[in-house]
Amino acid sequence: MEYKISTQVKVRFADVDTMGHANNAKFFTYMEQARLEYFRQLGDLDFRQMEIPPKKSVILASIQCDFLSPAFLDETLEVKIRTVSLGRSSFNMEYLIVDTQSKREVARGKSSQVYFDYEAKQSLALPEALRDKFSQMEKQKFS
Repeated sequence: MEYKISTQVKVRFADVDTMGHANNAKFFTYMEQARLEYFRQLGDLDFRQMEIPPKKSVILASIQCDFLSPAFLDETLEVKIRTVSLGRSSFNMEYLIVDTQSKREVARGKSSQVYFDYEAKQSLALPEALRDKFSQMEKQKFS
């Protein structure tokens, strides 16, 4: 399964720790930026188009990152993202972060998101129309 969506992030001075490389916490921000881009392209989950505060949206349930090589100041990273599975109310995504110049893999990650009703404070089943959009985006049918 290939990655169809990606975004680029430049490692800023504020991202770098005293060891001279991007701090591990910044990778979660990089993955968040890729999720936002994915949701923009998906349409229905584009946070710019939602009412404030949202009544229904997505919450992050879990996230994990495996650090493969350091990223340094001024490197441009490509953060690739894909949806790999859909559940009743949740979906799982994977990430691959690579340095655009050297093409070396910098990190891999996974996250689980839940479609959520903020008023009722509980998960919601993913609507069929949204499930179809995930299938269209990934060019595969999710069960």
